[in-house]
Amino acid sequence: MSYILHLGHQPTDIAGISGLLSTTAGGFDATLDVNAIRHVGTYTYAAPFSLSVPEPVGNIWLGFRYVPPNADANSIARSEASFLEFFDANNVMIAQIKPATSTNRYHAIAIGDTSVQGSSSYTAPNGQPQWIDVRLSVGAEITIEFYVEGVLQTAATAANTANKGKPRHVVFANTALHGIAASRTWYYAHIAVLDGVSTIGRRFVRRSPNAIASFNQMVGSIDALKDSDIATRVASTAAGQRMSFSLTGPTGPASISAIAGLHLKQIAQGGTDGPDATAGFLRVGGVNYDASAVTVPSLAPQPVYSSWTLNPVDASPWSNLTLPTEVGIVSA
Repeated sequence: MSYILHLGHQPTDIAGISGLLSTTAGGFDATLDVNAIRHVGTYTYAAPFSLSVPEPVGNIWLGFRYVPPNADANSIARSEASFLEFFDANNVMIAQIKPATSTNRYHAIAIGDTSVQGSSSYTAPNGQPQWIDVRLSVGAEITIEFYVEGVLQTAATAANTANKGKPRHVVFANTALHGIAASRTWYYAHIAVLDGVSTIGRRFVRRSPNAIASFNQMVGSIDALKDSDIATRVASTAAGQRMSFSLTGPTGPASISAIAGLHLKQIAQGGTDGPDATAGFLRVGGVNYDASAVTVPSLAPQPVYSSWTLNPVDASPWSNLTLPTEVGIVSA
């Protein structure tokens, strides 16, 4: 099972960001992706976007790159201000990161039997890119920790005798994050949610389908996989059909200390007939290496992640020289 619960900041990944993607330099790390989510508005502007994840086994880690408003990022924080909100499967809020009116600092808040706010050392610097990481643990207690550039800034713990559930929904609230009437701009990019694995220092390079390679057995064109439109799709009429392709896009930072894994993401849905399971596969040296198949619902599409921690050819760690140049999907 993959520890990946969510990867990406495209409209196919996240609800509520249609029309907000931007290629403005500085809004994202160009070694990892080609765009960012861009917000422009005043302190009264609220434009939440959200994502849902499967129930985690352990703690969840949320990581992303954040560029705060380009001026007055903390000015006159308001009582309704909110940065991040976490909800369980019953849509009950269990934790929050929120600017406080008394300090303008972003505080961790654990919401269990009572609401507990941690002290904070973090105020958002105007327009300065930074990597944010949040760890959230839910059990007999709810604990939330907020890190900036790998340094803990605020944390809170509350008792949870009412047995609130594990986090299933993450809301980027985008409410009153600055306090002046003039319009401001801020960005989010490179969003990841991991199950029991720290996001601190971990970066994900997004590459996309480019051109058909060894297999083209499914109905439809690879253009349907390239256009970032969930309404255009390819389909399989029988188990074992494959489509494989080369990749395009960023290739990662020039200096990489280690490659922790390779992850193939597809968004899939079962049909009224034919196969109802899918998997990713790698093709190296003319050999296919299939991941475990995942059954997908017919009601609505869902993300499916196939992961390879090690090179399946010889169980060696990945390197820039051994990453596959051909990947694909296979029905089951």
